[in-house]
Amino acid sequence: MNRVVRARMWLALFVIGMMCVALWPATPAPAQSQVRLPVFRLTKPPASNDTTQQLGGALEGIGRAAPAGQDEFRGKSRFFRLNEQNRTVLTQYEASGGFFAYDLDGLGRETPAGAVDAEVAKRLACQFLTNNNFVGRDGILANNGQSNYPARLPLIPGTCNATKDFGRTTLIRAAQATVSGPGLGQTTESIVGVVVEVPFGFVNGEQFIPIGGAGGHISLLFTSTDTIVLPNLNDSLDSSVPGLAGIAMPFFGRTLEFSGTVPVRNLSDVRSEVEALVRASYPDATNVTVPDPVLTYMVDDASFEQTFLEPEAMFEDITVTLPNGDVIVLRSFSTPLMASGAGSLSPTVTITAPANGSSFPINGTITLTGTIADGTAPYTYQWLLGDETPLGSPTTLNAPGSVSRSTALPAALRETTPDVVTIILRVTDANGVQREASVSVTPDYRFVYVPTIIRSGGSTAALPAAELAQATTYSFGVEGNWDYQPYGPGGSDLPGVIPDVNGFRIGMILNGYTQRFFWANANAWERDWRDVSLGGIDSTNGVDRAAFVYYAGHGGAGSIVMTSNKDSTWFDGTKARYQNLRWVGFASCQTLRVQGYTPGNEPIRKWFNAFQGAHMLLGFNSNMKDVAFGGNWVVNMQMPSFFGVDYPWAQLTIAQAWVKTAFDMNAGKPAYIYARSNTINPLNDKLPKPGTAMPPRPLPVTSYHWVWWEF
Repeated sequence: MNRVVRARMWLALFVIGMMCVALWPATPAPAQSQVRLPVFRLTKPPASNDTTQQLGGALEGIGRAAPAGQDEFRGKSRFFRLNEQNRTVLTQYEASGGFFAYDLDGLGRETPAGAVDAEVAKRLACQFLTNNNFVGRDGILANNGQSNYPARLPLIPGTCNATKDFGRTTLIRAAQATVSGPGLGQTTESIVGVVVEVPFGFVNGEQFIPIGGAGGHISLLFTSTDTIVLPNLNDSLDSSVPGLAGIAMPFFGRTLEFSGTVPVRNLSDVRSEVEALVRASYPDATNVTVPDPVLTYMVDDASFEQTFLEPEAMFEDITVTLPNGDVIVLRSFSTPLMASGAGSLSPTVTITAPANGSSFPINGTITLTGTIADGTAPYTYQWLLGDETPLGSPTTLNAPGSVSRSTALPAALRETTPDVVTIILRVTDANGVQREASVSVTPDYRFVYVPTIIRSGGSTAALPAAELAQATTYSFGVEGNWDYQPYGPGGSDLPGVIPDVNGFRIGMILNGYTQRFFWANANAWERDWRDVSLGGIDSTNGVDRAAFVYYAGHGGAGSIVMTSNKDSTWFDGTKARYQNLRWVGFASCQTLRVQGYTPGNEPIRKWFNAFQGAHMLLGFNSNMKDVAFGGNWVVNMQMPSFFGVDYPWAQLTIAQAWVKTAFDMNAGKPAYIYARSNTINPLNDKLPKPGTAMPPRPLPVTSYHWVWWEF
């Protein structure tokens, strides 16, 4: 997600409710006497068609001669190498120099390609990184040899024979359950791959400090580790190792340039603040678990240009147990540790008006005011809505002081519930340090009571069906939750959800899809997801009216958790029955949880009854990290096209795109589930172009299939 969004100034704005997953074993907190930590300028290598070609030459599975492609993403160039002969793709981003490579047939595989051994995978990962000079034999990452703080592995690879601690492995498993025909009721399971995540960071004194985030990881995906037979290039991206089907190196060639040290807050104090806010949010909880934060330096997604790197406290695995036993899993988040105030390296940003939680006139203007101090002038600032819509162009402030803008705000209403409007003041100082503040306000609707008159013989039950019949193009819907209690609108903000849901929304609109709904916070209801036969409104005014739906917010095992308490905050997958909806993406923790339950009781099975025509549900088996997932997922689903030429063979399936996005962004351990009939297999679904026929429903269901990455 955007560095600006992740680095909220006020802790309360993003403490509550972010889904999370562990990066690596927690780094011990700095000693109490250590009150200063280094900050860095983050450099990047050049990226061009030439550098991408060189990378293709290093990866024999792609090849230097693979056809080139180029497009633009987030205002910067992306460079491609596409090898149709063996169906491989290499992508490098100008914004960071980071690259990703994958074999289409290995990505998202559901049947074994050969033997898979996690320990062998570590050795193969070590061989690949050192043989290609991505990592030196001394453990230092490429381009970092001259740095005073070289980015490096926590251990020395040596000859790659001692690999016990070389990275963390994740097994990929696939299962299917038959519901009719031969093998009725049987469930089969197999291991179809393994991922090796290689940690890196830097040494500060006696302490190894990890680098993390969507752009701070090295990940390798193997579909086989069988070294008995020499690898076939068609089965691996690199000739030195077998079965290499995916490479994620968003930190490729980047270097830390020391800029000085800054005073930092005590990690235990920050943890106490977080725990107090979580407990205040859920006063009836029977248990609240807030693990110690991990000191980490967070790097953005490879498609963002980031120049400043600072110490942050990463909170993961926060859980809340409700009185009924349900467990809410809060999305991971990080907070900057630099001390604020006079003389601080980070700017202090405050919105002074309007007040958080106040109202605004629906047919008039409102004046926004704020103050910017500390950090290093000049500052670049911009006012935005919560959905990232600019309320004006970026403006320069040459010295600390006040800023203001008069503007009209959008006003929307769902039944009698006004749509809360979030306002953001975003600031970047001369050193590239970014901070922001936000408040949320409510349109001042006045309601007049008018009694409902029911006419005999009249019915509106057919209206939704008629409305559906008028839909001639593919449609999508979005539900985003970021304003959780107790602070009310704008209080306990999940900033990662804002660019997440808006990235998905904008991407689908650019693909020609029609927006059916975009509901957030108070206007996103549990009964939108619940079947009408169970008292819900899924097919009358809810999610079952769109072909493609995306959710971001809290999650739990087999469930999602809303900010709104209308009817209920908790939606359980057992209440889902989707007929018109074809695909759903859940950017939430454990909504498709498999692991840790006895066979036959896995929470992912709660969604079986959702397949009354639905094709596929996609989510996470593990907790999910605080990344803006939705926009990248849409981009990965699109058919590659360069200079007006489409490459249909290179278009990922919807499931492959979900897995690749999670892999590229180190977002968590993905999962997906789909239902098959005798004639329809949603595993092959690709993002349809508007105007094409809606895919038929897989009915009657003959089997359920699911894939998950372990954590």
